Amino acid sequence: TNEASVRYAIQFPNSDPLCLVPYLAALTPRLGYAVTMSTTFYPPYMLARKLATLDHVTKGRIGWNIVSSISKGEARNFGMDDLPPHDERYDRADEYMEVCYKLWNSWEDDALKMDMENGVFADPSKIHKINHEGQYYKVQGPLTVIPSPQRKPYLFQAGQSDRGREFAARHAECIFAAATGTRQMREFSEDIAARAERNGRDPRKVKIIWGAQPLVAETESEARARQAEIRARIPLEASLALMSGHFNTDLSKLDIDQPVGDLKVPGTQGMLEAYTKSNPKITLRQIASSYLSGNDGGPMIGTASQVTDHLVYLLEEGGGDGFQITPSYYAPDYFADLNRMLIPELQKRGVYRKEYAGGTLRNRMNENTGLRAVHAAE
Repeated sequence: TNEASVRYAIQFPNSDPLCLVPYLAALTPRLGYAVTMSTTFYPPYMLARKLATLDHVTKGRIGWNIVSSISKGEARNFGMDDLPPHDERYDRADEYMEVCYKLWNSWEDDALKMDMENGVFADPSKIHKINHEGQYYKVQGPLTVIPSPQRKPYLFQAGQSDRGREFAARHAECIFAAATGTRQMREFSEDIAARAERNGRDPRKVKIIWGAQPLVAETESEARARQAEIRARIPLEASLALMSGHFNTDLSKLDIDQPVGDLKVPGTQGMLEAYTKSNPKITLRQIASSYLSGNDGGPMIGTASQVTDHLVYLLEEGGGDGFQITPSYYAPDYFADLNRMLIPELQKRGVYRKEYAGGTLRNRMNENTGLRAVHAAE
């Protein structure tokens, strides 16, 4: 699997986004940047400090995609033989978030004085140690970074399993989700809303963004021909390598023509179940045939008008707040085609912005300042 990842450039190479964000943010003053960082490997103080610093550098445009990691290979790169069990990773992540919230809130709003006349930079009585001692972490604090424009990064998370959904409903401001139809979308949306409410949050404030890879062309036949061409380029080994990474299971050792059934994987179990719930007899080969190309040849392929119809239908019937568009592998000029054909159609229908809003990333996503009072951070 590692050899296939290198041979076909499947999530390889993979540079550190923390180093890229300052450069990109300087060139694109209106875009937000969400970096993926693991609660399993980064000490919470280190992460809180880095993200607060980046929030200053980007003038409040930083987000954090919270992950607890899924790969044994990741663990071995960070001095561990294996990952903690699935639910324990989330238990650790819950406490990790508690530590980060305390650190980001360790400065009172009026702690910074900048009083040049009296030679006072900050009021030490308004900057507090957190003295956290929990099951997994012991952190003294306070954070050494001045409160940033957002104070906390905008929080993303992708929780599909039961434990992952509970974590997302408690902490995430925007959830990345996967589903194979409106029924699954509606079930997920309603479940997250109920969990958010149980955690004291307004369900309308927890955004859900669905993964999508629309493919557009001037005619439907051209779009489908292009999709067939893309699939023909994708080696089965490459698709299985990506799936193996996501599921944390070497799928090359399994019979890919047998129904997946109730296969349990230590990685993203919810992503696998998104396929098996819609088709209990689906095989790994069938999943692999669409995994890298991004869809199964359904309504997400066609003219800009057809794809727009389907995107609008999905949100109306399935719920949610938008889509995370990811490039189709082996498809040159993918985003150029979307910008040329799909975006103008979405704008014409009034479902896509024509201008970027100002302010912080949180302002743009939620149209408010700071984390709302019902968020776990408070």
